[in-house]
Amino acid sequence: MAESPTVLGVDGARGGWLIAEHAGESVRFEFAEALEPCVERLRHGGVDVVAVDMPIGLSARGHRPADQLARNRLGARRSTFFPTPIRSLLDFDDYAEANLHAKETTGKGVSKQAWNLIPKIREVDALWRPELAGRLVETHPETSFGELAGAPLLSKKSSLQGRQERVELLRGVFGAQLEDALEPLSKSLWVDALDAAIAAWTAMRVATGDAIVLGGELDPAGRPMQLTI
Repeated sequence: MAESPTVLGVDGARGGWLIAEHAGESVRFEFAEALEPCVERLRHGGVDVVAVDMPIGLSARGHRPADQLARNRLGARRSTFFPTPIRSLLDFDDYAEANLHAKETTGKGVSKQAWNLIPKIREVDALWRPELAGRLVETHPETSFGELAGAPLLSKKSSLQGRQERVELLRGVFGAQLEDALEPLSKSLWVDALDAAIAAWTAMRVATGDAIVLGGELDPAGRPMQLTI
């Protein structure tokens, strides 16, 4: 890694991705329609780590040990970690057919929330390469916020209290300029921006060797089923 790492935290947003770039104590945000430019920067040395709030490793039967480990850490907030879709769902375009397939394969259907992530999961999956393992990593914002705070956050991120609590935590990472970086964004993007920012905090922990990695088994396509905090 470079002496002063530059990392990206990425959160899925409506119509694209919300990206937080973190170097030193600074952070800046941008919206992008596609993830590929971030991964290209990673491939060519423009950034050291990209942490994305999107599943990378997808199991065949619906069980990822990393998911259960994350839920255990979240305690009462375990519901913020929804079931990860199985890999074979990437081959479906129709929700009803995908839901039936999931029931036949795992005994449980796929939620609409999880199904709506399939296009972005496909996007990440198409960009992942073995040489990016350990540098293009999956993270989960609420799990990382809990690690930063020392305990799971009980407030909902969509509430005013939840937003204020997360801003205060991130101010300890990025300093007072955090609000200046957030200000140009539409308020509708603030939740995504705060999730991207904590993902960037996680990415910096990877770059400095301080990250916690849950799980690690490979899925049927050779992607790591692991969560980085």
